[in-house]
Parts: sequence; C-alpha cells; structure tokens
Amino acid sequence: MTKTILTGLMLAILLAVSGGPASACAGVDDCVNGLVFKGYASEGTATDVIAIFLHGDVSNGRNGDYMLSSAQSFVKNLPGARAIVLIRPGYFDRDSRTSEGSDCGRRDCYTEEVVATVADAIAQLKERFRAKTVLGFGHSGGSAILANVMGRRPELLAGSVLTSCPCDIRYWRPGWRRSLSPIELVAGMAETARVIAITGRDDDNTAPVIAQRYVDALKTAGKDAKFFVVDGTHDFRTIRSTGLTALGELVNQLR
Repeated sequence: MTKTILTGLMLAILLAVSGGPASACAGVDDCVNGLVFKGYASEGTATDVIAIFLHGDVSNGRNGDYMLSSAQSFVKNLPGARAIVLIRPGYFDRDSRTSEGSDCGRRDCYTEEVVATVADAIAQLKERFRAKTVLGFGHSGGSAILANVMGRRPELLAGSVLTSCPCDIRYWRPGWRRSLSPIELVAGMAETARVIAITGRDDDNTAPVIAQRYVDALKTAGKDAKFFVVDGTHDFRTIRSTGLTALGELVNQLR
C-alpha cells in the first residue's frame, strides 16, 4: 500500500512539473494548433499564396496524408506558392504522427469543434508564413470541412477547390447529426469567395448531385461557384489532375 501511494505521488509530481501530457506540437515546427502537417514551398521567392490540402475520412483506418504528391506538384512550377498537407484531428500520417483531438470513429465528424480547430490552424499558418492569399483544396470529408470553414470564418479562405464534396450532409447522410453542413452555411461566406467543385461521374459515395445542390445554393446566393463532373470515381487519384488544374486557375485569378 505504501509503495502504491509513493508511486502515485511521484507521478503527480512529474505531471505537475511537466505541465501534463505533451502537446502534439511540443518542440515541433511542422505542427499548428495541435494538428501535424507537411509543408512544401517553391524555391527562390517569398510566399504569397498558401494552399491547404485536407484529406477525406479514410474510413479504412489508414494514414491521412495521401495528398502529399499533389501538394508537391502544386508548388513545383508555381513561384511564391506554399502547400500545407494538414492532418485532421485524431488522424495520423505515414510517420505515425497524430494530430490532437478525436476522429469520431471516422464518421459524422465535421463538427463545430473540428471545424474551429482547422480554421484556427489555417489562421495561424497564414500569419506564420505571411501569405496574402490562402486557398483550400479538399477531398471528400476534407472538402466539407473547408466549405464549413468558408461559411464560419469567411476571412480565412479566398477560395477552395472541393473534390468529391458531401456538401449537403442531410441529403448525403440523413442520420448524421453532429456534423455541420456546408449548404446550411452559404449565407456566411464572403461575397468575394470562389468555389470550384469537382466530382467523378462514377462516384458511388458522394454522388455528383450532392455537390451540384451546394453549388446551386451558392449561385442562388450570388456567390462565384462552378461545378464540374469529370471522368472518375470517389478515388482521389482519378480526379486529382483536374483538381490541381482548377487550383492553379484559382491562384492565377486571385493574384
């Protein structure tokens, strides 16, 4: 009993001295607001535009950094560009680095808390790299979160490319009650914001009609929004090229 008490006291003292469990960002540069990330930048010029790459739900339980090669391609021939592959709360990358927070079992997790965490991370990245313009590039659930950020924090993202977006959550998953639905936040978006939505013709998860409903709502509200149905499926690899082309076009329009 005495040994147990002493051990407990020692642990309490250690936690008090250290301030508790370490943050995911403790002593790490490529981490922001508790979220780990991988960054790439074009060579030779100061950053004036940042693209935030945000992954989908990855319901198979694997790592969430499958957009790394896309981020590298984005900055390769675009002076002054920086790409940030951000890992959503509770997810991990291929190096087993895990972002703080919960992934909600990888379903119904575009919550107020998650959206706020991602939005604060974007705000801090914009300040850290002193970028004039920040854009979003999402896939599936990542697209929904970025669209929610645009509706909740209109000052952060000048525009986004939303691939395979489930942007009308109640239509897509009627039983999901925790998640914010982008189509319900259209009124909060900046008047100058631009959205390009892209969905694969054979997407059997986030069918084209879902993003179409969102874009129609944006247009009705007077927003600059476009929707493209392209050859492809829900697999990001099948729509990646079209998405990157659209992102490059957004950069050129906003510079």
